[in-house]
Amino acid sequence: MQFTHLPVLVTLAASLLTSSASARYTPDWSLLREHHTPVSIDGLKFGIYCHWGAQSVLAASDNPDMTYLEAIDAWKGEKFSAREWVDLFQAAGAQFAGPVAWHGSGFLHWDSALTDWNSVKRGPGIDVVGELTAELRRRGMPVLMSFHNNRSIWGRISWSDPTVLDPTGEADCPLYTANDGRPAETLLQGWFDRITEAIDKYRPDIIWMDTSFGGTIVPELRGHALQGRLLPDGDNTLERAIREDYQRKLIAHFFNQGILWGKDVEIVYKSFDIPPGIGMRDIENGSLKGLQYDPWMADIDMTHHYQWPHIWFLDDANPMKDANTLVDMLVDITSKNGRMLLNVPPRPDGTFREDSVRELLAIGDWLRINGEAIYGTIPWVFFGEGPNEVILEGHHAQGKDRGAHIARFDARDIRFTQKGNALYAILLGWPGDGATVAIRALGALGRLHPGDIESVSLLGSSDTLEWTHTADALEVRFPTTRPCDFAYALKIERR
Repeated sequence: MQFTHLPVLVTLAASLLTSSASARYTPDWSLLREHHTPVSIDGLKFGIYCHWGAQSVLAASDNPDMTYLEAIDAWKGEKFSAREWVDLFQAAGAQFAGPVAWHGSGFLHWDSALTDWNSVKRGPGIDVVGELTAELRRRGMPVLMSFHNNRSIWGRISWSDPTVLDPTGEADCPLYTANDGRPAETLLQGWFDRITEAIDKYRPDIIWMDTSFGGTIVPELRGHALQGRLLPDGDNTLERAIREDYQRKLIAHFFNQGILWGKDVEIVYKSFDIPPGIGMRDIENGSLKGLQYDPWMADIDMTHHYQWPHIWFLDDANPMKDANTLVDMLVDITSKNGRMLLNVPPRPDGTFREDSVRELLAIGDWLRINGEAIYGTIPWVFFGEGPNEVILEGHHAQGKDRGAHIARFDARDIRFTQKGNALYAILLGWPGDGATVAIRALGALGRLHPGDIESVSLLGSSDTLEWTHTADALEVRFPTTRPCDFAYALKIERR
């Protein structure tokens, strides 16, 4: 038998498979549900991104009359270094990171062929997305790109805004009134073209679509809807949002590009902007109560939201959260099947404030000791035990009332994660030198049967722990020396 044409056949078969795979997803919600959060992305529990742009100039300016157009010209980014940014991300223990690619106006943070209103041709003259993405790739870190197009979808800078495709510039912009107050086709197509340009050019692993993607957060925040249910006294008015056919088309394009690139990809969205089972839901500057059955993300601002409107961008009136608080959030979110995306806002020149660097390095120190209890873990049947839980859940909950609703945990609060045969019990406070801790969820009358536990150790400690597995609890005597500054992870090896 002759096999002289085998290479040709193999090449043809591979081509057909690639072609078939590239057309796997069509813009249909039912078919898009065939995409599941990849294991490689589900294992990402801590990421960093940075709100940086012309808004950083506005937040730092003493001139209340400065316009956005003036802020673009004043944004120089003269000390920006993608290498130094990623150095900091890695020192903080982040597994993934990325740029805020588009925020609040028609001004783009990448080298776009669609508009000259971008960060290469105006402002700093920097391809922020391109430089940061390239540096992350050099380090082997997955790339997240976020798109925050706000309530108008496109976002105007002024009534004479050259980034808006409105030839009249009138207050009743036809782009927003062409379809009974809905966006005109030109606007929707312009949005799609810009997002897909960024996707195709920079090949992100994760894209995150903020509020304008589906608009369902508005009825929630107004108290008109709850957990996907329109309340009897609520109206169904959404903010100006992307039409469903464009949503489906964009998601299908991204998923299919992931197949062509040969890598895992995921989309993150707000609230109930798309049907469940497609992508990953995000909670903005907040958390959720209880164990969640679907993977989710919380994007947490490193600064407190004391003074508006310049939240998310660096405003010296908004102090930094400390590492202890942020580690507790990370542990609590991870135990509930989530992950934390931390916003670290730079100065307008592209450098980071000293206190943010200090707290990030402290997080990194903690993760170097305890990262195995976070990275690549999955939830257990209990997410935790103890008296304290998230006080107020949902969007913006951590920012309301000057941080009054941020949960304050202590040594009685324990959170569980697991990986392989290891079960991790993370105490959110030090119980005391030489103290004995009883973990009720691990009692021999519960999930773990007698003889299930083979060993118990404390991450970062070389001390041999004394432990007893009773009917009511796993009792562990802690050493007299702390292995780290906050949150202490017991590693329980099971048979």
